Amino acid sequence: MRLRYGAAMAAKGGRTAVVAVEVREGREPGTGRLVHRHHVGHLERAEPFTVDEARDRLLRLTLATADVQPCTFIDVGTPQGEALARALRGRYPPELHRAHAYPGTGARSPLFAAVLDGLSKGTLTFEPGLPHRAELDRALVFYGGGKKRQTVELESEDEALVIALGLATTFSTHGPAARPIAADE
Repeated sequence: MRLRYGAAMAAKGGRTAVVAVEVREGREPGTGRLVHRHHVGHLERAEPFTVDEARDRLLRLTLATADVQPCTFIDVGTPQGEALARALRGRYPPELHRAHAYPGTGARSPLFAAVLDGLSKGTLTFEPGLPHRAELDRALVFYGGGKKRQTVELESEDEALVIALGLATTFSTHGPAARPIAADE
């Protein structure tokens, strides 16, 4: 199983977004091209708003799923994200590789584009009844990379949801062997 965590701290303060995604892998019939499906099974906003709470939450999730060798990507395009990445250093047991730091600066558009692509193709799905799903949907509509869009400024923590989801669905080939895509997917 290929399990991925994406984490992003709100740049202007607020709850840290943590998203867990299972990546499935297969070959496209006819072409043999490698394809991926992403299923969001966990979506949360960690409270309180501190780096320590975000660190502890990621550690709890990672250690609880250590048997499948999860991989974590952290947005370090903000000072809070950089602090989170530093706070995690040396905290993972030796059998797990440490969290990856995603620079974020100027590179958020590809994350957002990948999320939209997955949604439009049906390769990005969600577990029913996820908390904060309506907030994520709103954030996806108004996401603009931190810029005003049609007089609606996206809240910092809503933007963090989009970024965390993008991080959890990128670098799909990285990590342990993925479960195969089911015939009905």
